Amino acid sequence: MTPTTGTRDRLLDAAGTVVHRDGAQALTLDAVAKEASVSKGGLLYHFKSKNDLVQAMVDRWLSQFGAEMEEADEAFVRGYIKASTPDEHELGMLAALVADPSLLVAVRDQYGIWQDRVQREGRDPVDATVARLAADGLWLAELLGMGPPTGELRERVLQRLLDLAEPLD
Repeated sequence: MTPTTGTRDRLLDAAGTVVHRDGAQALTLDAVAKEASVSKGGLLYHFKSKNDLVQAMVDRWLSQFGAEMEEADEAFVRGYIKASTPDEHELGMLAALVADPSLLVAVRDQYGIWQDRVQREGRDPVDATVARLAADGLWLAELLGMGPPTGELRERVLQRLLDLAEPLD
């Protein structure tokens, strides 16, 4: 990782931390620069505007989520389910998207591509889609703290989703 890449990633991490800790309304270039211990000029070298910063947050999340699915080394929908565990930076990205819904275009496009794969590669397109949608619901419940299942129940729910996504032999 080059120093430039390291600073860019540090800024993206800082942006996620700011939104997670202080809310989407607190996401300013000044707040991110301060959180990352980088000058505002250093931040502007990487991101010309707040919109560029949020777009980079979205792009990084899509890339990381896609990589986690591919690394699962199994059927696509099963990898999708296993990758659907949120972290604090995803909450920051989600909150920032609410501030500028136009940034959802890339997310919608990528989800369309993923849904096509789910339908092609699952055991049954309906079961695979139900599993994907349930994984999205679990991800959102965990991300927002909206009564997500925990412990053994969570493990059993995940296993049920993985069973639904099991490809035919």
